[in-house]
Amino acid sequence: MLALCFIGAITYASVQLVNQYRSDIYREEMARGTFYLMAEGYQRYKPEERGRWSQVLTQLFGAPISLQDSESLNLGYREALHLSEGLVVMRLNDAEGFADILFQLPDEDTFIVTRMTKVSEQQARATAVLILNHLSHFPEQEWEGALANLQQYFGYDLVMVDRDTVDLDAEQEQRLNRREVVIALDDSTRSDSSIRIYAPVAQTGKLLVIGPLSLFDQFPMELLLVAGVLSLLAVALATYLQVSPLQRRLKQLDRAVSRLGSGDLGAYANIEGSDAIGQVAATFNGMTAHIRRLIESQREMTRAVSHELRTPVARLRFGLEMLADIESAELRREKLNALDHDIEQLDQLIDEILTYARLEQGTPNIEFKPVQVMELCEQLRDELETIRGETTISVECDSPMLEVEAEERYLHRVLQNLVTNALRYAGSSIVMRIEDEDSRVVIHVDDNGPGIPEHERERVFKPFARLDKSRHRASGGYGLGLSIVKRIVDWHGGEIRVEESPEGGARFTVTLPATQQGQHVLGRVN
Repeated sequence: MLALCFIGAITYASVQLVNQYRSDIYREEMARGTFYLMAEGYQRYKPEERGRWSQVLTQLFGAPISLQDSESLNLGYREALHLSEGLVVMRLNDAEGFADILFQLPDEDTFIVTRMTKVSEQQARATAVLILNHLSHFPEQEWEGALANLQQYFGYDLVMVDRDTVDLDAEQEQRLNRREVVIALDDSTRSDSSIRIYAPVAQTGKLLVIGPLSLFDQFPMELLLVAGVLSLLAVALATYLQVSPLQRRLKQLDRAVSRLGSGDLGAYANIEGSDAIGQVAATFNGMTAHIRRLIESQREMTRAVSHELRTPVARLRFGLEMLADIESAELRREKLNALDHDIEQLDQLIDEILTYARLEQGTPNIEFKPVQVMELCEQLRDELETIRGETTISVECDSPMLEVEAEERYLHRVLQNLVTNALRYAGSSIVMRIEDEDSRVVIHVDDNGPGIPEHERERVFKPFARLDKSRHRASGGYGLGLSIVKRIVDWHGGEIRVEESPEGGARFTVTLPATQQGQHVLGRVN
């Protein structure tokens, strides 16, 4: 719409500018021949007698006509140039409704000056009188040649015809008989309306025909066609400039979609921008990243599940084979308890796998509400009182009333997994520290255990990751807890990292936005 409005405004302004130029040319062409004849009349008089000719012209045209020099006219460069070339210069004053017309006498620094307030039949008749006066200085047989020489100064035709060849009405014939100048208007259509001036030439039986003088057509068909074609070309160019970048970006998106359709999960639409296509490309890239992560996760899970199930299943098979050979009731009861423990481990493993699989399906419908972080940490500390053993769990917070917008159930699961994981390796203490940092809430879980090597810190968030298999077996767990924590933190628009703890062990740091500003991107890349 902006482009169309701009093109429309430019087209209108251009037509107005062209019309103004055409109007100036039209007026100058209409007046040039008349003023040439005025100048010719002045040059027939001596300088001291030119005032008489000015009086004659003033009476003839019904407007004051005089001679002035260049100093009194204060000519501009363009005006002086046009006047020196024998052209008419018009100074229009639309506010007061008049026009000053200037014309330079050939080879003199003297100018004809007149002020016209309106154009009437009087000026047309006066022009005819001046032409006849010009012809009177030539023998009759030279009139045709004189008119031909005079034609170059006029923007319309000058011809001499026999009176019998002109078809006029009775009133016009009577006026010609009275030796009056007759003006006839031909108004057949808008496009070819014109005026002809008929002036009788003495007793010769001939008529001087001036014209046709075409009326100024502000919107001729040629101008409208040119303006229309140029406007259409401008619209086409503006459309192309707007559509071409969109088309290129759509082709990039189409190529990326085709690659994804052919099985290339690495397809990426490198399209920037915040418009509709940029948003579609961002969603597409998020979708492909989410698909890649899901497929990779499923592959890892398949491999890990087959590995994790092998050991308890093998123990169950071996235990069942031994159970058949045990005769003692007490030993049989012990073996059954061992088998029940293996089944319980299988149940826990399946529960973890199902939980992780459910979380990997995508972002759930999270209902964000203000949660007091310190209160939640203290609640968790009390819940773990029975299993902490000799390990102390403490909570530190500078702002006891600090809140974060989160799903309390999922945030509880994050802290529970982190503290439970720390209990497996902590020497004697675990500290939960809560900090407020630039509209974000930071939660540190520190322990004084052996810590995590720096090169292994990114891998701990992968599903079924094990850093020390022997210790893992001793401490329990299946390597899914931290993966679940990572996914929940991503849902909340936060981040989690592992560092060296001031307590000497590992520090898990969870950073969450204090307020949720909007939805998160699908398939956030880990």
